[in-house]
Amino acid sequence: MNFDFNEEQYMFRDTVRDSLAEQFPIDLLRDGGDPVALEGELWSQLAELGLFGLMVPEDQGGLGLGMVDFALIAEEFGAALVPLTVTDTIAASLILAKFAGAAQADNLEKIASGDLRVAFAVYEKNGGYDPADFAAAIGADGALSGRKLLVAGADRADMLVVVARDASGALALYCVDAARIGVATARETALDITGDYHAVSFDKVLVSDADRIGGTDAAEFALDLLAAIAALGMVGIGGRMLDVTVAYVKERSQFGQPIGAFQAIKHRCANMAVDVNTARSGGYFAAWALASADKAEREWAVSMGKAKANRMAVHVMREAVQLHGGMGYTWEMALHFPYRRGRHLEVLYGSTEYHNERVLQATMAQLAAG
Repeated sequence: MNFDFNEEQYMFRDTVRDSLAEQFPIDLLRDGGDPVALEGELWSQLAELGLFGLMVPEDQGGLGLGMVDFALIAEEFGAALVPLTVTDTIAASLILAKFAGAAQADNLEKIASGDLRVAFAVYEKNGGYDPADFAAAIGADGALSGRKLLVAGADRADMLVVVARDASGALALYCVDAARIGVATARETALDITGDYHAVSFDKVLVSDADRIGGTDAAEFALDLLAAIAALGMVGIGGRMLDVTVAYVKERSQFGQPIGAFQAIKHRCANMAVDVNTARSGGYFAAWALASADKAEREWAVSMGKAKANRMAVHVMREAVQLHGGMGYTWEMALHFPYRRGRHLEVLYGSTEYHNERVLQATMAQLAAG
């Protein structure tokens, strides 16, 4: 049985990689480019490639592909430090198509053409990403109240996808017009300086039945999807840091030879490579599980992938900086950009401890079931 991607998927990945290398090199950030302005320029280019319609059904003007097809692209987005507003919008298309269908046909068409920006409002100050602790809720009057943090590009999003409790207290997923009365955004200072993040407050925002994407199943799927995409983004960052580091140790000479010739350096680079490839396998497995597995296996696979990617990113990024020596701390090498994004993704959509606990609980359940 062949578990590899097919030739068309690899070709599409290569096209995206080449386009990002030409249109969105890290030099733009290193040379002082404004991340918001750069995102605006990149957005139209990605729309021309058809990337926003990747997981939009063909009936709504998309390509009709799935999460497995997007896995390679998500990895490239991570390597190129593509703004999270892009991945949020693409992720939203899959969720709307899966759970809302015809009810969101107009929005799906707008996403496919690049005319609709979506931001996910998930994280809460006291609850993090654990669904049991989410406090944002729909009251008896049908109004949404609560506050979400670290929402990427919320100030220019057209639609917010919000995880909140419905009037019965059950977890649900809603799409809210960002311009609706009662929605307010405030810029936050975040570790990641390659994008912009906002706190979003919902002050008795009226929500109708038409705004409901789905119930608990939809909300939990969305959280798993976002965690898997974050994991794949870290794999892309780890792969890039590995490539940059290996190239550097081949060129940097000491004692009359490249430092990469020393066995101690070889071992550290080899350990980085093992970590990246193990995390890559976990990320691909999570993507497959989102497309094909049942809920229990999906949660298990996603948490394994995210936990491994978290650990990999921390290790590989630290090693990359250290193996560059003093140059690793300079603006010229620009290692701080992927380092900051990687540490941001590490805590986004679940910490290592949170996902390890989910893996443990799922494994114990499997053993108990025989």
